[in-house]
Amino acid sequence: MTFDPAVNLIASLVLSYVFVLAGLHKCRAPAEFAATLDNYQILPQGLSRQGVYLIPVAEIMTGVALLIPATAKLSALSAAVLLCAYMTAIGVNLLRGRRNIDCGCGGAAQKQSLSEWMLARNGLLLLLAYLAGCQVQSRTLLWFDWVVVVLATVMGCLFYSIINQLLANKDLLKALTREEFHA
Repeated sequence: MTFDPAVNLIASLVLSYVFVLAGLHKCRAPAEFAATLDNYQILPQGLSRQGVYLIPVAEIMTGVALLIPATAKLSALSAAVLLCAYMTAIGVNLLRGRRNIDCGCGGAAQKQSLSEWMLARNGLLLLLAYLAGCQVQSRTLLWFDWVVVVLATVMGCLFYSIINQLLANKDLLKALTREEFHA
């Protein structure tokens, strides 16, 4: 299946934003990310320690490679693999009933407990990875296409940030609702 090059470019740019941002959040607080990885109880202790450094580097490299036309297709595959790994880890912990651990997605400022909504969000990101990796039609992007690419990319990045903030606030909203009923 082939897609318009503008769709491919928008998907690559939004995914690049998501992965670079996620990697930078993890690099800023490695001790906190180490605790998050340990809380998932998926990786053996040795791999968990290495993952603290490898995962953010993989995310940043994937995000940057999505911006380079020669590596965009391979990095879309890398993004899909990372997203599937994250979805598996979240899904396993949800099945275990372990919802009260931070997902590790938003850094210290945006702690998010696990929920099915994260699976849905990552599923949408997986769709973007598919679009970023697909074959594109051979055509030159015109000035109007570039306007659409820029606006759609900004909207996609804002939408992702809004979703993350809503996911971070859901636990606070639940706590406030419980307090209202107990008062």
